Amino acid sequence: MSSSVPPLPKVELFVDHLERLLVLPPGRRGPAPLVLLEQEGPGREAEELADGLCARFRVGGRARVPYAQVAGAPSGPRRERIGDLFQKLAEELERNRPGGFGRLRLPQFELMCTIIETDLTQRQPAVQARELRDRCYAERRKDSNVLKALEVISGGDRVPTGVPALLWYWLRQPLFNVLPRWLYGRLQERRMTRRGSWYRQWAGLQKGTGFFRDARGLAGTAPPAGTVQVQLLSGSGSPSPAGASPGGGRDCGEDGGDDDGGAAELRDRTVDVLLRALLTDLEAAFRRPRLSPWGRRRGSRFALVLPQIGAYPEWTPRLLRQFPPAVEQTGCTGAVLVAAVPSGGDGAEGFVDAAGTLKSWAGATGRGLGRVLRVRVAPHAPDPAAARWLNRYPEVQPGRTHSDAAPRVEALVGGVAVLAILSGTAVYAVDWALTRNSDACLGGASAGTRKSGDAPPDWPDRSPEKLYQEVRGTIERQNKEADRAAGRPGAVVRTVVYLGVPVTAGSWQEAMYSGAVPELRGIALSQAELNRAAAKDEGNKVYLRVRFEDAGPGFEDAPDVARRITREIAREGAGGNGGAEEIMGVVGLGQSRHATLETRDELGDNGLPMIGTVATAEEMLRHRMYRQVAPDNGREARIAAGFALRGNVVETEPGVCAPAERAVVIADPDDVYSANLSTRFTEEFQDSETIWYSTSERRSRHSAQGRDDVEWVQNLSEMAASVCAALKEERRTVVYWAARANEFGAFLNEFGSGTGCNGRVSVLGGNDLTNAVVDVERPSERHPGVRLYYAAHALPASYPPNVRGEVFRNDYAAAYGNSDPWREDGRAPLAWDALQVLGAAVNAARQNAGDAEFGRGTVQAALKAGVGGTAGLRGASGSLAYGESGEVPRDKRLLILHHTDSGSKVVLECGALDNGVEKTEWGPDGAYDCPRDAD
Repeated sequence: MSSSVPPLPKVELFVDHLERLLVLPPGRRGPAPLVLLEQEGPGREAEELADGLCARFRVGGRARVPYAQVAGAPSGPRRERIGDLFQKLAEELERNRPGGFGRLRLPQFELMCTIIETDLTQRQPAVQARELRDRCYAERRKDSNVLKALEVISGGDRVPTGVPALLWYWLRQPLFNVLPRWLYGRLQERRMTRRGSWYRQWAGLQKGTGFFRDARGLAGTAPPAGTVQVQLLSGSGSPSPAGASPGGGRDCGEDGGDDDGGAAELRDRTVDVLLRALLTDLEAAFRRPRLSPWGRRRGSRFALVLPQIGAYPEWTPRLLRQFPPAVEQTGCTGAVLVAAVPSGGDGAEGFVDAAGTLKSWAGATGRGLGRVLRVRVAPHAPDPAAARWLNRYPEVQPGRTHSDAAPRVEALVGGVAVLAILSGTAVYAVDWALTRNSDACLGGASAGTRKSGDAPPDWPDRSPEKLYQEVRGTIERQNKEADRAAGRPGAVVRTVVYLGVPVTAGSWQEAMYSGAVPELRGIALSQAELNRAAAKDEGNKVYLRVRFEDAGPGFEDAPDVARRITREIAREGAGGNGGAEEIMGVVGLGQSRHATLETRDELGDNGLPMIGTVATAEEMLRHRMYRQVAPDNGREARIAAGFALRGNVVETEPGVCAPAERAVVIADPDDVYSANLSTRFTEEFQDSETIWYSTSERRSRHSAQGRDDVEWVQNLSEMAASVCAALKEERRTVVYWAARANEFGAFLNEFGSGTGCNGRVSVLGGNDLTNAVVDVERPSERHPGVRLYYAAHALPASYPPNVRGEVFRNDYAAAYGNSDPWREDGRAPLAWDALQVLGAAVNAARQNAGDAEFGRGTVQAALKAGVGGTAGLRGASGSLAYGESGEVPRDKRLLILHHTDSGSKVVLECGALDNGVEKTEWGPDGAYDCPRDAD
């Protein structure tokens, strides 16, 4: 074969983009691709191209990227059951490693090789499983200095003579021989059968099924000699029909048909497990890069190259056929498989189209089905442009090369530093461990003495609709004052639209859940504050009118309202009267729903800046004209998961609590807020399962088929039963309520009266469970066995706020009283902050414009630059530091409250409280760090 890439026309484009895909760093990769170089005609260009790629991977006798050039027989002892292909792969991967890469470990691959090579002698399943474990342990011990030392200390398996020697032998055998072997078996059982593991999915294991007991079916499966005809992949990545090769012509095997179907099935299973184990190990090589000096130097994918057409006929077709589903099952992103194969007929791409496909793959990340690219390689005269490029770039360009000494020195220095730090903090750590009350419940007990009643004692005697109309009247009076100010020279007045859900009924429960009253009160107080400031400085600041727009229940009318506003603006702009610039933006958009997203797009696409209040779904942030004052669901989920995993939140017995080890997530996949929050939480809390419950008619769009971590329930009774079953299986389970709050009380009723769990459950709720909603449900009174924690944006009245929050609290108490039911509701200060942000941008736009006109474009420019500069604005709900082009305040403050029937207590506070003041720790004595937003 040639030692360089043949200069075929446009081959340089294909090689360049293939190598760019190869050197993508971890975190920016998509599923591992399969690239088939299909040879057209009788030539050997495909083989030369594959071999030439390998020549580019090695420079000066050292690999530039990790790769395996799989050609020829393996150099070590032959293992017929494993096959030359996999043996050669492992040898080449070990041999071709770039500098600083370190040792390549393939623990699962070696484990499966050992299992396949093992001949079991016992007949009883339990004995066979133990025999298989012992054989795997013995093979592992050959490569482990620690296990070799333990074997020497234990005295081995040979029993000595003499009573003293025999007694000493049986004293050390259990500790240094039996125990390590048992621990090794437990580790492999957990690794191979845990939730999400490839073996558990491939074998269809149920929870609790033993790995070694199941793997007995793979032991001693030696296929007979001879080749077996197996079809290659079709262009779509699916197996070709039986009896047909990809192009309807030749088969990859060189020999005749399959004369033993059992042998073919055994060989298929062997390829299945070895390929999945190998891909899992290759993906694991890129984990923990921050901790490992070698891991930080692993930037390029593994290149697996099969350059010979027809080589390993018993194994290669199976490998290529199984590669895409194996990639999907293992989640592998760290490998690229390139194989030279005979022509598969129509569907293969030329070099130019293939380069475009590879370029599109380089921009997509995440896991999924392995991608398949068929590239047509045909004989052709040498192309001068390709030859010049290959001469100019004769090798792969990984960006950086490393030496083997650098990570060793770094590991040595790091080890010394760690020892110094550990020795310096040992006394403190021991004292902390001895004095810390590790089983105290976070937030104290839930039960109290207050008796439940029909309604909270502080509710006003007027209906919620009356209260809503009162606050609207306040805003309308302030609008008239702004209109009067417009007549004075130098005063400027502009309009802001408030788009929210009104109160149209007398139901207190509906009014408390919707949050319309506190949100509009926050708008009214903020408008008054901004207009007072404008009255003192009319030459620089702007008076604001607030225009009401009814979004309807669940924001269902909001898209129509948005279209009406944009049509109105278009008509005013076409008339040339300047009225189009009077509306500076929109505040509100307080619910993350599909209708809200449609509204956001309609307003934003027509140039209206928007500031959201309590909407937190990350989907809301996907428009350049939208910003919000509340932290997004990603930040809330990180904080909530860390809280559940570290804080003593699950009551294991009266007065004794422990961190959660498992989570049951309640979510509505049809709700944008709920689906986003639950997904982010399960990403942070690995051992979790999700219960889907939805009253939406679109439920059929979501399917849990094939997922063992998702369960659909038809009603709240089924939900309560599933939660109870999870609690009985694992007592240290927390329920994460990512659904809306209007179903929460009904769930607790079903759980308390319709299950055998006696109403005892620990719940961690999302921000939709506001203080006001919790006060309506009063779970600590009605359900004494419930421990409730929930995320919040505002502090309880007994807790001192920041400086700006204190001003807001005093203004709110002066306007609505200290006993108002919404005095602790986070929607009021968030609405206050939202109008403050937009008002600051309007004022900045006027000042930047000078004597010229200003409008929505300059307001958007001020928002994009970051209102308040680097320090941000001092908001009632915390510091609002957006930075340039920020859509959500950086490190925005978030609280987790523990609810008792005597009130809510702050058990976690994280984020920026005020300018230069930030809560970075939480827990007893600040034991845990608060998550921070990524740079």
